[in-house]
Amino acid sequence: MNNTYIIREAVSDDAEKMILYLNQVGGESDNLLHGENEFIVPIEGVKRKLAMSKESENSIVLIALKNEQIIARAELEGYYKARIRHRAKFSISVRKEYWNQGIGTEMLKRIVEQAKKMKISIIELEVISDNVRGINLYHKMGFVDIGIYKNYFYVNGMFKDAVVMQKIL
Repeated sequence: MNNTYIIREAVSDDAEKMILYLNQVGGESDNLLHGENEFIVPIEGVKRKLAMSKESENSIVLIALKNEQIIARAELEGYYKARIRHRAKFSISVRKEYWNQGIGTEMLKRIVEQAKKMKISIIELEVISDNVRGINLYHKMGFVDIGIYKNYFYVNGMFKDAVVMQKIL
């Protein structure tokens, strides 16, 4: 398989592709906050979010593109309140056909680099407790478990816990 893809910051013009990507990837795994075609946000809302992220001093959305299609997305969402501005929440997704090719690792490395530039000192995340692949990636990249969030996800009629993790930069 040809592994040529590019990673860049998402901009508001990517909104339509982002919605298509999120609705597709939601159906490929039970590890995300939405399922297939459950990402129901108007294109203007996505454009606004991407523009705000681009303007922000402590948030960024990265996308991996192959043949002009989004194959992965990673977001670092900083907080605005003064006392927690040093923290940011991380999320990532990769299209299933690109799993186990190092794309998630590469995107997380870029997010960590950006976080340091943005003076963020803690990256935090929640990951569904049975997402072994995700948990392994986060541990490999220096995240540590700090707790369990009971009944965080409701997937396929069942509650599932999340592992709460952080990486101190």
